[in-house]
Amino acid sequence: MTGTNLNEDTDLKAFLGKYLRAWPLLGIAGLALLALVVVIMIIVQPMYSGSTSILIATPMRHDDPNRMVQPTQPVAKTDKNYYSNEQLRITSEPIISRVVDRLGLRNKYVQEGFFLDWEVYKDTPIQVELDTSSVHNVVHVPYGVGFYLHDVQGDNFKLVGDGKYGPDDLEIELEQDGKFGEWIKLDSARVRITRVMKSKLPLEGDDVENYGFILYDPHGVTLGLMGSILGELTVAEATTVNVTLTAAPKPKVLDILNGIGEEYTSLHMEEQKTELAKTITMLEGEITRNTGQLNSTSDLLEKFKTEANVTNMEHATILLQEGLKSLDAQRESLVVQTNYYDNLVKLLRSGDSAKPSSPKAYGISDPLLNDMTTKYAALQSDISVLREEGKTANPSFNRMVRLLDQQRENILSSVESFKANTRISLDNVDLQRRTLMAQQGEIPKLDRTLTDRERDQRTQEAVNTDLLTRLSNLRVQFAALAPEVYVTTPAYITDMDPFFPDIVILLAVAVMLALLAPLGYLIIKSLFSDKITGASTLAKAMPDVPLAARIPYTTHKDPGGLLTNPASPAYVEIAKLAALIETAHTTGPELDMVCGAGGKEAVGATAARLAWMLAQRGSRVMLVQETEATPRQTGAPAGLSIIAAKGISLSAIRSRAQEEGTAFVIIEGSNGDALAITPQVASLDRALVVCQPGTTSKGDLEKLGMSRANGQLPPLMFVLDGIMDKPLPWFGLAKKKGEKRLGFFDFFRYNWNRAV
Repeated sequence: MTGTNLNEDTDLKAFLGKYLRAWPLLGIAGLALLALVVVIMIIVQPMYSGSTSILIATPMRHDDPNRMVQPTQPVAKTDKNYYSNEQLRITSEPIISRVVDRLGLRNKYVQEGFFLDWEVYKDTPIQVELDTSSVHNVVHVPYGVGFYLHDVQGDNFKLVGDGKYGPDDLEIELEQDGKFGEWIKLDSARVRITRVMKSKLPLEGDDVENYGFILYDPHGVTLGLMGSILGELTVAEATTVNVTLTAAPKPKVLDILNGIGEEYTSLHMEEQKTELAKTITMLEGEITRNTGQLNSTSDLLEKFKTEANVTNMEHATILLQEGLKSLDAQRESLVVQTNYYDNLVKLLRSGDSAKPSSPKAYGISDPLLNDMTTKYAALQSDISVLREEGKTANPSFNRMVRLLDQQRENILSSVESFKANTRISLDNVDLQRRTLMAQQGEIPKLDRTLTDRERDQRTQEAVNTDLLTRLSNLRVQFAALAPEVYVTTPAYITDMDPFFPDIVILLAVAVMLALLAPLGYLIIKSLFSDKITGASTLAKAMPDVPLAARIPYTTHKDPGGLLTNPASPAYVEIAKLAALIETAHTTGPELDMVCGAGGKEAVGATAARLAWMLAQRGSRVMLVQETEATPRQTGAPAGLSIIAAKGISLSAIRSRAQEEGTAFVIIEGSNGDALAITPQVASLDRALVVCQPGTTSKGDLEKLGMSRANGQLPPLMFVLDGIMDKPLPWFGLAKKKGEKRLGFFDFFRYNWNRAV
């Protein structure tokens, strides 16, 4: 026989009913989260976002070692090998390190708070100096530990601090007296604390607040800033780096961003000025040497004229003089070029990191040599930057080193050919000079000597004038040097409202979490709860046990109040249960025990209401309670008698009921397990098992079913009591027909029980 698959659709109305039933959780979660929002707004220091823009005049390629930012993860290159529209991290450690030193960020000053400390920036009332000469082991310096000044009296105070530091989690506990301006021992380091006299923050007095400091490793601060500062790289005809930082407090954000722009600009300016300064220094040395030679030549000429009494040259020597002048100028230029080649070869072969001077400064206009020396100097700059940033393990570094060696060999091989050509030219000039000198031999010796002296002087003057002109041009260029990197947008706060904590976002999150609290409760309860939820659970657990009544929650706690309100739904259900029991009654006293499946159910209330209802309907009823005293309650029906069950057997109860002519005996029991071991349990006519949603567990029903299967129980009937499926009007604040309004405590108790 083929079974039928039943697809159970989701009951949206029932789900929403369960969700709304848990509204106390929503309220409690909302209040708790609102309190958490208030606490966060009070104890968390506001964080602000700032930004600045730095322009680099020339575009930077992906392998430029001078770039300040790089992608957070590898990305594909574009056709021009540019990185565009990527979120980037600051990678230039020297720049950030200089900013840390410049702003003194290695010391963090804090104001002691109840939960969290706030950083005090600029307006700190104390300054701390670390004695670096006393540090012999950096690992034993208590970096990252907070120290606070307590009980400040004049120059005296108490320094308090404790915490762990170092890779081995070293502990420090300090509480000692100190004095402003004196050194204090902190493990392997010493610190000196001084007052900031212009600070408006109180260290002592009626409004005293406790302030402290935290020492940080400068390298760690640098790495932390490098990880916090983001950049956005845009490439066009120039490269623009947009740098952002989110931190607290607000002045610190602006100072760090401004410091990055200024340090980055000054770093590139220093590189440009260094190159020009080297050339200027070389020319100044050449001018100094040439000036000495010019003075010596002038002295020799003056001495010769004085001793020989010669002041004029013969007309015959004019043409020779002009020819020798031209040849001497050529020879001087060739000698300068030869010296440059020798110095260049010596510099390259020595392996010195100094950059070669520009050939143009020595009058060499060959484009090949100029291009090779320029590329050689650029490679040296790139390798130096990578070495300073500690990126020697980078493959780009090794590639640049190989390119540098290859470029050095190319220059050396080319210089040899240049030297050979220059040497040939110089020999040719010397040959022409010797020819002219031979022709000049016919000129009187005195005239020839005078010519030589004047020619040497004019040569030295021409060289000196040329060098001075070049030096003047370089100095003008040095003075008018414009940076290739400059700040286009000074640091500014992108939003005047703090980035965190944001009251709007926090409240929105709190509202969302509060709304999700009942849903989470329902999910967790459905996964882990073992409690019954209603009649369907009872039908699945013990399908052959009838459900005699479904009694809803009632605001009438005492049976007398319930009997006076017949419009109450609970009154109607209990009356139906009483009529059902009356229908099954034959003759003689009937013993019905009211017990709970697990013993936690409100059995006494159900038993009392049933007994009162049977008595009101005209039957003689005996209510046997698990108490010692048996007081008769006010307003009880005339046919109701109440006795104590302690120490009385079931046979005795039956005998007494027969003597008094009682029709029904309602016995208040405990639970199913106790019912199974009750003496003479077979004398019971039936047992009414009270089950309550959220109280009775499925395990209790399994135990009850086992005892019933073993034949240890009398006939059973289920009574589902305390049902809250249908809520009271306005959660119990309004009056329902047949019920009464809930009091203040009953209101919360009812809704909480209904939720959980």
